Amino acid sequence: MASPPPLLTLTDELLEEIFLRLPGPTDLARASTACASFHRVITDRAFLRRFRGIHPPPLLGFVPRGQDGFYPAQPPYHSAPLARAVADAADFSYYFVPIGRWLKPWRPRDLRQGRVLLECLPKYDERYHFHSVVFLSDLDLAVCDPLHRRYVLLPPVPHKITAQHGLLVDFDAFLAPTGQDEEGTSFQVICTARNETNLFAIVFSSVTGHWCIAASPSWSCLGTEVAFDKLAYPDYANGCFYWTQDWFGKLLMLDATKMEFSIVNSVPSSNLIEGNINSAQ
Repeated sequence: MASPPPLLTLTDELLEEIFLRLPGPTDLARASTACASFHRVITDRAFLRRFRGIHPPPLLGFVPRGQDGFYPAQPPYHSAPLARAVADAADFSYYFVPIGRWLKPWRPRDLRQGRVLLECLPKYDERYHFHSVVFLSDLDLAVCDPLHRRYVLLPPVPHKITAQHGLLVDFDAFLAPTGQDEEGTSFQVICTARNETNLFAIVFSSVTGHWCIAASPSWSCLGTEVAFDKLAYPDYANGCFYWTQDWFGKLLMLDATKMEFSIVNSVPSSNLIEGNINSAQ
C-alpha cells in the first residue's frame, strides 16, 4: 500500500494571507492560541499593521469631555456586546488616580487609543474670562488606562519653558496619536497655546518624562498677520489636528507626526458640519 503524500507546509506568507481574512480581532486572538507558529505570525508587528489597516477598531462608545462616565455603543452596532463588556470592566470614574494638587475631581480632557487624558485645574482668574487662560505650571494632568486601572501623573510644565513668552492664552491639551511602531506603553501629550505673535506646541513624552517646546512658529511665518482667536477643541483626522476659523476661510493644522503647524485652505462647506471635520476613510 502506497504511503500518503506528505502534508504541505504552509509558509508564513500564506498564513498571513489566511489570517488577514479573519472577520475581526477576536477571531485572530483565538487563532493565535492554536499553535506556536500561528502565534508567531499573528504577533509580528508588520502583520498587525496590515490587519489593523483592513480591520479598523470598532466603535465602542464615547466619553463626554469634562464629565465622568462612558456611553457604550448600542444595538444595532455589532460592537455593542464588546462595548457593554468594556463599560462593566473599566473604571470611568477615575477614582483609582490619586487626587491632584487642587483637591478637585479629575475630568477627562481627551481620549485616544484606550487612554484618557485627565485634567485638574485651579479656579480661573476672572480677569481673563474672555480667554481660556491657564498658567501651565499650575496645571495638573494625568494619563490613565481605565480598563486596566493604570495611570501616569504628569509633572507640571516648567515655568522656565514659557516664562519668556509672556501670557499664553487659548490653552488646550490632547493626546497625540500613537504610531504603530511605538511601544504600547508610550504616549505623548500636546499642549497648545498662543500669544499675539506666536503659536506654541508644548509636548510631554512618556519616554523622556519631560516637557519641551516642539514648535513655536510666528503667525507671520504661517502666512497670516492675525492670530487665530480660538484654539480650543480641535478636530482630528489622519494624524493631524485642525482648528477652524470661519471668517478666515482657513484651517490651522498641526501635523502630530512632524510637530509642524501650517495654515491650509478650508475644505468645502459641505464637508464641515457644525464645525467638525469629517474625514473620508
